[in-house]
Amino acid sequence: MKTFEASIAEAEVQRPTMKTLVIHNAEDVSFQQVWAVLGQAFHFPIQITRQIALQAHRDGTADVFTASREVIEAKRSVCDRAAETAGCPQLMFSMRDA
Repeated sequence: MKTFEASIAEAEVQRPTMKTLVIHNAEDVSFQQVWAVLGQAFHFPIQITRQIALQAHRDGTADVFTASREVIEAKRSVCDRAAETAGCPQLMFSMRDA
């Protein structure tokens, strides 16, 4: 019981440092561009990348993943570079609280 309570308390303490990377305005770019950028930046398995790209393209936004702020900032810089090299600079990313 105490272990469970401790893990809940730890999760609450860590929550402010957890962020979700979000892709925006995906409806303005092609499905293939979204897929290419996500695949290059995050090296996700094809099925996961395809699912995210489909959701992003349909909704115009998609949660990419949730991780610590430091991890997301590092991945985000990789993603920005991938977007530029894929000829897709308008693919926008932001962070929000997990």
